[in-house]
Amino acid sequence: MKMPTGLACVLLTAVSLGLAAPGCARPRPTYDAPYQTQAAVPGRDAEAARRLNARALNAVAAGDLAKAEQLLKESLAADLFFGPAHNNLGLVYYRQEKFYLAAWEFQYAAKLMTGHPEPRNNLGLVYEAVGRLDEAENHYDEALKLAPDNVECLGNLARTRMKAGRKDARTRQLLADLVLKDSRPTWLAWARRNLTLLAGAEESRQAGDHVSGETRDSMPPAQDAEPLLSAEEHAETPTAVPLFNRPAAEQPEP
Repeated sequence: MKMPTGLACVLLTAVSLGLAAPGCARPRPTYDAPYQTQAAVPGRDAEAARRLNARALNAVAAGDLAKAEQLLKESLAADLFFGPAHNNLGLVYYRQEKFYLAAWEFQYAAKLMTGHPEPRNNLGLVYEAVGRLDEAENHYDEALKLAPDNVECLGNLARTRMKAGRKDARTRQLLADLVLKDSRPTWLAWARRNLTLLAGAEESRQAGDHVSGETRDSMPPAQDAEPLLSAEEHAETPTAVPLFNRPAAEQPEP
C-alpha cells in the first residue's frame, strides 16, 4: 500500500482523531512495556533519553523499525517529556501504517515542542494518509508558519492543495515559493510544471473557457513525503527543544 505524501497533561487520554471506520469504536493507543506515563515522571533521566533516541535514529536509518520502536519506548520510559522521542516514535508508527498511534505521538510531541514544525508537519502526513485533506492542510499550514523556509512543509502544503483541487492564488504562490526555495530537482520540475498549468487555467478562466482537470494529473507521490525526524538534542524546558531535520524523500510523482 502506498502511503500519502512536521497533551498538555500526561494524565489526559489521547484526543480522538476520527481515524476509525464509521460506526466503529476508536481504539485507545496501547503500548508494550516499558513505555509508561506516571511511572516515568519521578525519575526523569534526560541523558538516557537522548542516548536511546540517538540509537533509535540509527535503527530507523538502517530500516529496523522494530528495534527503533523499542529504543524509543525505552527513551520515553527514561523521560516521558522528551519530545523528539515522541515525534520519532510517531514516525515509526507512520511507516508501519499505524496511523492512529502515529497521530497520538505527533500530537504529544507538538505539545512538548511548541515552536517547532516537525510534529505538525507529520500530523499533516497522517491526515493526508487517511484522506482528510482539509485537516492535513491545516497542520501543514501551521508547520509552515513556524518555518516559512522549510521546503518539506512548503511542498507538502502545495501538494495537498493541488490534490484538493484548490487552483487559486494561494496555491500558485506556494508553487512559486517552492521554485524559489527548493533545490530538489524533481520537486522543482513538479512545481514549475504545475505553476505553468495553473497559469494556463487562470488565463482560460478569465477568457471564459472551460477549465479542464489537467492540473491534477501531476502529483508528487504520497509515499515520498516522509515524516520529519527529530535529532537527539534535548532541553529541559519542553518548549525549547532544539531539533534538526533529516532530508525528506526526494522524488515527487512524475
